[in-house]
Amino acid sequence: MPPRTKDTISSSRPTQQQVTSSTLRPHNRCFAGIGPRIARAYAQAGAASLIHAARSSSSHELAKVEQQVQELDPSVLIKCMPVDITSSQCVAELARRVKEEVGRLDIVVLNLGYSGLVILNVDEGDPQNFQDVFNVNVQGTYPVAQYFIPLLEESNGTKAFIAVGSFAALIVNGHIANTAYCVLEFAQVRLVKFITEWHVADGVLAVAVHPGAVNTEMADKTTPESFRPYLTDDVGLGGAFCAWLSPEKRM
Repeated sequence: MPPRTKDTISSSRPTQQQVTSSTLRPHNRCFAGIGPRIARAYAQAGAASLIHAARSSSSHELAKVEQQVQELDPSVLIKCMPVDITSSQCVAELARRVKEEVGRLDIVVLNLGYSGLVILNVDEGDPQNFQDVFNVNVQGTYPVAQYFIPLLEESNGTKAFIAVGSFAALIVNGHIANTAYCVLEFAQVRLVKFITEWHVADGVLAVAVHPGAVNTEMADKTTPESFRPYLTDDVGLGGAFCAWLSPEKRM
């Protein structure tokens, strides 16, 4: 039997959630896929404000997301801010702007996921490719946690730190066992686990989530033909799950 497309169920759809909060969404993934749908999900769930952060080179795409959110709900305050996720200094400046211009922050959704070249064997790899994936997926996660968790702890809201990762963190063999991506997605998961251990007493919910097997722009460029039949999940599934996870402590 061919794989079936997996979509949201009625109880987890964004319109069934109540997220009356301020949400930050820094990311490095392609704009044609999961990223914009996360923003849409929080807008549909009733977020009071959204801060959408990405590279300055993505300003045109940021404007599109802003327009889509405004069309969904004109009452949502949305701000688009530039950030280089691999620069601790840039992330610190983003945190300063968020605190100054928005004030309250309840939810951070970190949507990273640079896969780099799909190279299975270490002896066939490129150290620079490994470093590039590390700079985004691991190094990018650390400063966001460092500078934004204090803002979450000041909030009386959800205090959710959600890292959109991948089930690739659990893969060690097979035709999509991309060494750099799998190892460094696992490292991101462990970093989120450390965040949980250190900040759960302060009410912070820190989780890493898998957004589904989605045929995004990045996946289309890197996925081997043998795995393409499994990319059947709806592009909005990850955003809907994040919005479902946010209104209350579910873990």
